[in-house]
Amino acid sequence: MVRYILSSPWFLDASRSYARYAWPVEFVVRAIREVGWQGFSVNTARTPMANMGQTLFEPPDVAGWSLGQGWFSTGAMLARVNFATSLASNQRFNVAAAAAPHRSTANAFLDFLLQQLSPSPLGTASYNELLAYLSVGGAWTGSDTQLNTKTAGLLKLIVGSADYQFV
Repeated sequence: MVRYILSSPWFLDASRSYARYAWPVEFVVRAIREVGWQGFSVNTARTPMANMGQTLFEPPDVAGWSLGQGWFSTGAMLARVNFATSLASNQRFNVAAAAAPHRSTANAFLDFLLQQLSPSPLGTASYNELLAYLSVGGAWTGSDTQLNTKTAGLLKLIVGSADYQFV
């Protein structure tokens, strides 16, 4: 049964990717897995999920949680961005160290981070805005200082973006 499902054409259909909003637990777990988990535990991840509207193991009723845009209110989106900010700040040195071999150009650095993370495919405008962020305050040189300061901001922008909210 599992082989049938995983090899079926509808399962592999690319149009089904990034087609629904991530539940808070999906968002938090994916972000921790992709950005880094050091300093986080189930207990430290439960509070942001509750702020986003999903308390783990406590559905609102026997039907469970609803799907769709109901996960997106002003407060829930603020909670997602706040979580992205705290995660990016916590993991910036680890991610900067992993990205160090790719710091020769701003494009290489950004491409490395986008490969590590899984936002929906970025349009040219979004990609260019992220590149523009890397050159704020001067041209990209790839110095240690630039790498350490820009990594947290870029992680926050990607994980907190609308493109990252889909699965």
